[in-house]
Amino acid sequence: MAFQPVAVFLAKSARERVTVVLTGEGSDETLGGYTRYAWTMANARMDRAYRLLTPEGLRHGIRKAIGSGVLPSGLRRKLEHTFWGRDGGSWKSFYFDNFYSAFSAAEQAQLLTSNARELSGDAYAGSMRYWEKSSGDLLHRLLYTDIRTYLVELLMKQDQMSMAASIESRVPFLDHVLVEFTARIPTRYSIQGLSGKHILKSAAEDLLPRSIVYRRKMGFPTPWAYWLAGPQLNDLEHMLLEARTLERGLFQEAAIRGLFAEHRSGRRDNGDRIWRLLNLEIWQRVFLDGELPLRNSNASQETAAAKGPQPIRS
Repeated sequence: MAFQPVAVFLAKSARERVTVVLTGEGSDETLGGYTRYAWTMANARMDRAYRLLTPEGLRHGIRKAIGSGVLPSGLRRKLEHTFWGRDGGSWKSFYFDNFYSAFSAAEQAQLLTSNARELSGDAYAGSMRYWEKSSGDLLHRLLYTDIRTYLVELLMKQDQMSMAASIESRVPFLDHVLVEFTARIPTRYSIQGLSGKHILKSAAEDLLPRSIVYRRKMGFPTPWAYWLAGPQLNDLEHMLLEARTLERGLFQEAAIRGLFAEHRSGRRDNGDRIWRLLNLEIWQRVFLDGELPLRNSNASQETAAAKGPQPIRS
């Protein structure tokens, strides 16, 4: 069975019954559904007092201690998403590094070769351009930026997934009249505590069971922990350290070895970072080197991910 995203299987399953589906794309970006919005608002409130009462040198020391690997990986991961672990004076660190990037700007400097850093430029330049143009309170600035950037990518992926299954998907939450209305909704009706989309949930209370309406938000989680456990991790490390991989001149060998060493020791959960590097290398092997992805009906998904694509055979 070819390794495919969960969304493709979902689209194929729907295609067995219908030819058109309605999807929820856009509701998070217009109604504040992502947890990162509530977290950022809470972080911003506490960070103002934190920076006022705590000297810069001490704040820097606390951030360094959180990232040092001394703390248990679970606690470290949580603290890295708070105002203690982020530089409140840098919006890129406070928000974009925090919730978008597997590798922060500082980590990118250690991971990338000098040539790759020169070619890559500022990864957040596009997002920052819209952030600086945004207006209103913090939530509406976040929503505007995501609508102009993050949502565009999601819609492109949705279009690809649905077309791969020959099904038409429509996005009612992005009707322009509804989007214009949501832009005027006061923040207190969208975010309550650390929960978003409150106004939509309230509107649906008499239509759906409460257990569904207020269920914890879930996307399509990928079981990285399982895929990166056991002997598969050795295979992935070998793949990312092969001569052909390193000769691309993108990543420093010592940094990649460090990622795997940290992950094995439990000092840090680098599953997300390793998974991103793996997918980039597989993409390059398929689209730059001309290899075909593994298509073995007897292969499990984790084996496909671990072994990567196989060469074209004439």
